[in-house]
Amino acid sequence: MSRLLLTVWRKELKDAIRDRRSLMAAMSYAFFGPMIMAVAFFAVVNEATSERDLEITVKGQSYAPEFVEFLAQQGILHKESEQEQPIVVVIPSDYQERLARAQTVSIVVQADYSERNGSGDRSRVTRAINSYNQVVASTRLMMRGVSPEVVQAISVDRQDMATQESRAAMLLGTVMVFVLMSVFFSGMNVAIDTSAGERERNSLEFLLAQPIRLFDLVAGKAAAASSFAMLGGVLTLIMIPIVFIYVPLDKLGIDVSFSVSQQVLLAVILIPLALLASVLQLFVSFMAKSFKEAQTYITFVMFAPMTLVFVLEFTRFEHVALQYLPVTSQHQVLMGSISGNPVALSAMLVGVVSTLLLAVVLMFGVQYKLKSEKAVFGL
Repeated sequence: MSRLLLTVWRKELKDAIRDRRSLMAAMSYAFFGPMIMAVAFFAVVNEATSERDLEITVKGQSYAPEFVEFLAQQGILHKESEQEQPIVVVIPSDYQERLARAQTVSIVVQADYSERNGSGDRSRVTRAINSYNQVVASTRLMMRGVSPEVVQAISVDRQDMATQESRAAMLLGTVMVFVLMSVFFSGMNVAIDTSAGERERNSLEFLLAQPIRLFDLVAGKAAAASSFAMLGGVLTLIMIPIVFIYVPLDKLGIDVSFSVSQQVLLAVILIPLALLASVLQLFVSFMAKSFKEAQTYITFVMFAPMTLVFVLEFTRFEHVALQYLPVTSQHQVLMGSISGNPVALSAMLVGVVSTLLLAVVLMFGVQYKLKSEKAVFGL
């Protein structure tokens, strides 16, 4: 690394640190991202482990007192009130007569099935009715001297072989995506300020007039922006285990813990990604004609890698090539760290090299752009 490159790097770092508002905006994502996910997971855990009673309206409960009692044992209670509950169960008046004749009884469940918030409650009521149906059907068979096992030829016993790591990978994959996003967002303001910002302040032309290689100038700016990107990624890695201490994930059999060696490895893996993100943002910023235009362009450009990661996360798509490509290789390493299936060292190194090569190509692209007066003066 040349002395002039270091000089540019230090100069850009000092300028970025002086702007406290941009610095706080860059680092805030690293703090609030894990916190927001922790709050979301806290609500998920409470919903999954909650044993609250469900209040519904039962019409015609006097026709089937034993059925109403069965629902109450399942935590589904009839509430007497002038206003009906969101879920209404209607029992027909001929319930006992049809039951005595071993005929099918039609029980109506009235609810707004377009409402997403009540889908869990509706499913709970349906499962309870199906369970009572099994009880009545088994009783009918035994009264006729037929074992209920006759109609149950095959029984499925579910054995959960999932480990704490695999459960953590299923639930915390989204959190790992936030680590990648923090790398892109934390250095964004610095990258824009050192490119489009300096051009608007008329300091870019002065820098280009200095006796310094264009590549050293671009590399110094990229190093400064990537330093903030790395800081955001490292802070996110540190915040995740700290924040999730207060989330009772143990109720779901999930353990979130990162050793110091794991965190160091993940931080090292993020270095080439931070450089790639910063150079990409510099390249897009010099293509824009103003600071605001650069912000708009970069916002759209960053959607591309982030959308790719989210698609891979939610579709669970797997392919060997993903271990070697930029962005996806880092995602594979992050996912392997929490699932207990780390990526092979060779694949990890190839992913690092491919990411660095793409960053270098973009760096030469920025250098080429700065040779044009249109990029320097924003024409």
